Amino acid sequence: MIELVGKMGPHDMGGDEAGPIDTVDHGMSHWEKHANAVRMTVSGKKLATLDEMRRACEDMGARYYELSYFERLTEALVIVLKEKNYFTEAKFNNKMIDVRERFDVPIIALPEAHDHDGKPIQEDETGEGPNEHQVMNLSIQDLLEENNLITANDIRKTIEKFDQDYPNRGQKVVVRAWTDEQFKSQLLEDANLAIEGMGIDLEHAARLIVVENTDTVHNIIVCTLCSCYPRVLMGQPPTWYKSRSYRSRVVNDPRSVLSEFGINLPDSIFVRTHDSNADMRYMVLPKRPEGTENWSHSKLESIISRDALVGVSIPNIEDYNRETDG
Repeated sequence: MIELVGKMGPHDMGGDEAGPIDTVDHGMSHWEKHANAVRMTVSGKKLATLDEMRRACEDMGARYYELSYFERLTEALVIVLKEKNYFTEAKFNNKMIDVRERFDVPIIALPEAHDHDGKPIQEDETGEGPNEHQVMNLSIQDLLEENNLITANDIRKTIEKFDQDYPNRGQKVVVRAWTDEQFKSQLLEDANLAIEGMGIDLEHAARLIVVENTDTVHNIIVCTLCSCYPRVLMGQPPTWYKSRSYRSRVVNDPRSVLSEFGINLPDSIFVRTHDSNADMRYMVLPKRPEGTENWSHSKLESIISRDALVGVSIPNIEDYNRETDG
């Protein structure tokens, strides 16, 4: 049994003991992308807020630890939508039955050599149909569509934004700051205003604070409570950012966390951890590498990774050389 002392709930992991971090981003499965799109669409239309979903997660108790990130958020969304009378328990259960029957088809065994050129097959290619939490998300979508609250096109557009639009915006902001001192000053003073001045729609996102790496300070960001993250600038947070190990350890031992990502800073550099929350997000402004003074904007963007904007990576010229040599 887990005892919570001085904690806000099972979601509050900052400072907990935890093991090594799996620093590889394993990406998102098909059903997780759909689950994220349903959640963000519902939130965007103000049918349920992220705070309400977070509260539902916090009330799960020990079950919180039994579920993966998107499983947890899926169950929380169902709880909130029922509470707000968008559908009843009976309607939701009946819809779950309908969705399961929709995928009730004979399973055809795949040949052993069927490996998609060494790539893992998607869960919907196995012939086994959707998992239980995917059925839940499809049921949520169907019920809200039937009440004309969302559309299938809303879900599709949200998936496309996260896949295509959001991931590269942060790099453009950094390059502008590296090449325009006036913009950089405004960015550090009021990031939302500066970024929207670039023509980037932050879509009513929470307040954003940009923190600058210098010769004496290195910044790293986390969300110890869940996974708050500037998605409209950086896309989906990597899997390690949402992990218990990262969220627990980075607040009280950031240097060892950085070392697991291959960064070993001298003691003369102070490492500062910034904890995001529902009302405020952070993004790191990395130091511009020496020797890039005459580089084009596109060339500069090529050495700025998402991880550098979190603070677990440092841009360097070798990144570009490796990319071009490869």
